[in-house]
Amino acid sequence: MDKVIFLGTSAGIPTPNRNVPAVALIFEGTNEFWLFDCGEGTQRQLQKTSLKLSKLTNIFISHLHGDHIFGLPGLLATRGMLGIKSGINIFGPVGLDNYLKSSFDYSHTYIPYSYCFHPIKKEEFAAENLVWEKGDTAVYCALLNHQIDSYGFAVIRTNIKRNILVEKLVKAGLPPGPAYKKFKEDGIVKLADGRVLTSEEFIMESANVKKFCYCGDTTLSLNTVSLSDGADLLIHEATFCADKKEKALEGYHSTVDDALKVAKLAKVKKLVLTHISPRYDNVTQQCLEYDGLKEKMIKEGLIVALAEDFGEVKI
Repeated sequence: MDKVIFLGTSAGIPTPNRNVPAVALIFEGTNEFWLFDCGEGTQRQLQKTSLKLSKLTNIFISHLHGDHIFGLPGLLATRGMLGIKSGINIFGPVGLDNYLKSSFDYSHTYIPYSYCFHPIKKEEFAAENLVWEKGDTAVYCALLNHQIDSYGFAVIRTNIKRNILVEKLVKAGLPPGPAYKKFKEDGIVKLADGRVLTSEEFIMESANVKKFCYCGDTTLSLNTVSLSDGADLLIHEATFCADKKEKALEGYHSTVDDALKVAKLAKVKKLVLTHISPRYDNVTQQCLEYDGLKEKMIKEGLIVALAEDFGEVKI
């Protein structure tokens, strides 16, 4: 994982400055990317970035409210019209597959590639659970707390590095050179005097683990804390300012304070607030509250940022 690009950061409806929710997670070196939620107009937002639909391999939908899914049928249809043949995985709540099928049936849309739908069932994901795994990357999912079933996702990527203990090898009689590469690959080398050296003694493995967590619509939730534990980056909704706590609870949403509580309890390294109510689009209240908290959070060791459309954050 390399970075995320915010394609939409508004709650409910788009505004002149913010589109509805969508976040792209980009993988270093390959330009492969995944989408988390796909609000109306997401494919248009993608066209304003360097991301290519041919590199989109996985889509994760947090819940079935319109501002998180209305862009999905159109994006999938465009992918087909561009002649992209590679398949794609779609993860989301039960019912998402019927929504897509109905959209394609009524609009007579043909999808010329395979898409595999992985249903997320409430009873299976009431707590943190593995939803997908391939190579060095695993995705976990947990049920959050919203008006309808809403899920958070955590992506964990483990990169194992194998480092040769050069000084130890030199003392054993193998000077630096081409043999080191072969030794690293094969794990065994035979010296001129007949001795055999194995990697267990001369190669040290170390794991570099990166964790990204995305939480869709939710109130303050213990599952969110558990899911994002120790994350390098947590993206959490912060629909309202602290003075709108009652309104946040009515809609099963979070305030800025709620998101900060989750980040501190989970000991995350970086928090980005998103899903901003349109009421703050042309006023400074949200920014003022954020600015006031930013300095305090930095002193407590937490990096916090307010998401903007097309903003990029490294993991």
